[in-house]
Amino acid sequence: MSSLVTEVNDDQAPRVRWVAASAEPENFLAVLEKGLRSYGLPVLDSMLKESILVDLGYVDGKALAQARRNADSAPVVPDLLCDVLALEAGLRSLM
Repeated sequence: MSSLVTEVNDDQAPRVRWVAASAEPENFLAVLEKGLRSYGLPVLDSMLKESILVDLGYVDGKALAQARRNADSAPVVPDLLCDVLALEAGLRSLM
């Protein structure tokens, strides 16, 4: 086998060394960020009009609206917006 391929057990296929033991762990942050900007922020826009969390007083609607406006120009969407979106979506799924 070439020097790129790692020997493995008989029941496994050979693996390319740089894939099986890469120098950096793989992450999907860019994919998550793109998805959040493409799909999450539009959901947040509709959520600002009618939110369970805002209606029940758990989230300040004005602060959420400001955070949403700031997210457009931020290099990374704040984690807190992700948390609010996830919780709101979970609550809505129970209705």
